[in-house]
Amino acid sequence: MGIKFLLQEYLKERPLFLSLIRAKEAELYQKFLPLKKPVLDVGIGDGFFAKMVFAKKIIDIGLDLEESRINEARRLKIYRELLTFDGINIPFPNNFFSTIVSNCVLEHVLDLKALLKEVHRVLKPNGTFLTTVMAKPWEDHLYGAKIFGRFYKDWMRKTQVHRNLLSRTEWDKSFERSGFKISKRIGYLTSTACSLIDICHYLSLPSLVTYKLFGRWVLFPQMNFVYPVDYLTNILSKDINSDQSGAIFYVLRKS
Repeated sequence: MGIKFLLQEYLKERPLFLSLIRAKEAELYQKFLPLKKPVLDVGIGDGFFAKMVFAKKIIDIGLDLEESRINEARRLKIYRELLTFDGINIPFPNNFFSTIVSNCVLEHVLDLKALLKEVHRVLKPNGTFLTTVMAKPWEDHLYGAKIFGRFYKDWMRKTQVHRNLLSRTEWDKSFERSGFKISKRIGYLTSTACSLIDICHYLSLPSLVTYKLFGRWVLFPQMNFVYPVDYLTNILSKDINSDQSGAIFYVLRKS
């Protein structure tokens, strides 16, 4: 599935700002299907991303915090089994999973070093860890930062709970120190895309209202034709060096 199709499908059920970044990430993950089993998904949220990217029940275990939206994921029935954990200790033996995925989670965790060691521990030798992370250029490219400077960056970092907003070099070192070998690295958010997504946070406020009132982000999915999908797809399709990208997709191997 191409990014245009994924974006159109996402817009039927999720707000504009989230659809932009998740559609691009979905396209990246799909390039590496099928996943070798067993598969672990760390930080599943409400499970919607897995529903979009992976076939039903392709993922064996979904893992997230007790206070997360994991109960929403239960209703989607995408995972064979769902478990909660403390954010660090993964309740499986050494060398258990052939593939681990984690989408835009690591920038939020309290103890990045400890969690990466656990991911490495439960991954089989030569197993694959697919992950996306937000990077330092994200906040530099925010539209609001161009107007309000450091104040806006600090506010957004707190609002988005970005505890580990690292540069490409810092992310590389974090993975390598945890025992991973970097097989592939893809930057996927240009400065234009970052600015656009930032603006779309505010354009998406009506979706927040409908979610609070009705439990749904989008009340009229058939209305997604109002979005300039071709224009948005073109922006999301632009290539960028990972050093300048607002987010990075990594393919890692357990060495």
